[in-house]
Amino acid sequence: MTRQAGMSERDDLEIETSGGNGFGPHDIIARAREALAPVREALEREGFYAYGTLDEENRWVISADDEAGHVDVRVGPDGFQVDLWATSPGLFTEEENDFRRRAKERLARRSIPAVQQGFLAPHQSAWWDETEAGPAVRVRYELPFTRAADAGSFARAHLPELEQLLTFIETQITT
Repeated sequence: MTRQAGMSERDDLEIETSGGNGFGPHDIIARAREALAPVREALEREGFYAYGTLDEENRWVISADDEAGHVDVRVGPDGFQVDLWATSPGLFTEEENDFRRRAKERLARRSIPAVQQGFLAPHQSAWWDETEAGPAVRVRYELPFTRAADAGSFARAHLPELEQLLTFIETQITT
């Protein structure tokens, strides 16, 4: 692509990832793959198992799994969107009585939105994960495009926040 006068590389990326300027979905994914390649390398250097995949909105994402949680990095409008998320699977599985277990799960599903609204920061979110039968949390950050090489250390440094958030949600819905 030929850069117009006064346009930066970031402007090119923004146009291409927004679907504008005549680029089709394959071109957008190819540019995102290219932009996220250094992010994947940075995550792997930090010891994450990182891989590329398409998300539910057909966007290219670099994902990484760790015992402390999961990392998803996408190209955002102003930088890399870094999502750290984790679940607490089977929170009430020790409850032997099915009726009581379902009642506790229903109460948790109803309580989490109030906890989120009253206690969580704007970059934090929580929900009930039906598949895992437990609470899930996410923290979202924007990392500048120029800091792609720092993505691994950035994710590693913020995983403790994720663990604290999940523990906080668990205590709010189980007491």
